[in-house]
Amino acid sequence: MSLLQTFFWVVAYFAIVLAVIPIVFKRFLPIPNEFVRKFQHIGFACSVFIFTESPHLWWEIALLISVFGMMIFFVMWGLERLPHYNKSFVDRHQKGGEMKRSLLLAMGMFVLLFTLFGGLLPGANHNIVVIAVMSWGVGDALAALFGKYLGKRRLNTPFVDEHKTWIGSVSMALGVMVVVFFMMLFYAQASWLESWVTALVVAVVATSI
Repeated sequence: MSLLQTFFWVVAYFAIVLAVIPIVFKRFLPIPNEFVRKFQHIGFACSVFIFTESPHLWWEIALLISVFGMMIFFVMWGLERLPHYNKSFVDRHQKGGEMKRSLLLAMGMFVLLFTLFGGLLPGANHNIVVIAVMSWGVGDALAALFGKYLGKRRLNTPFVDEHKTWIGSVSMALGVMVVVFFMMLFYAQASWLESWVTALVVAVVATSI
């Protein structure tokens, strides 16, 4: 598969999973905005497989993501100026901007991960990129949903975000642990012990940040 073909696959995936389906959810189904947002977060995380399963070098992937990120910026910039933008897209700001910034930050994270763990660092391995992205996507979604709708007690712990709740943090820890364990075991082909230890460490670190 050529780099151009991969680029078109990325465009098609993002158009369907992060635009068309969420727009249908928002406009035609009685689904809360937060659920639509977290569907997009997990959908974005799953896009990592398009890059890791492609036959391209790490710098080609980083370049592709950078170009795509710039394209998304200008597309979102144009969409934010449409009169019915907020009727179709889930943006926390009335005039837009939040969704665009989130996408750019996430794209930047992808570029950094592929640059470091896909190429530059000794022992670079795509498994690290996949596990990091998937644990972030699922963990963030669970923390936000459970924390928002069920969380009542704040953590009130030094050096921890004051908005975090106990149930949101526990949900994130368990979600990250499960995702990392199964990704290590089946995707990275690690042993049971290595998978459990990695899952526990990553869950604790991710929840503490």
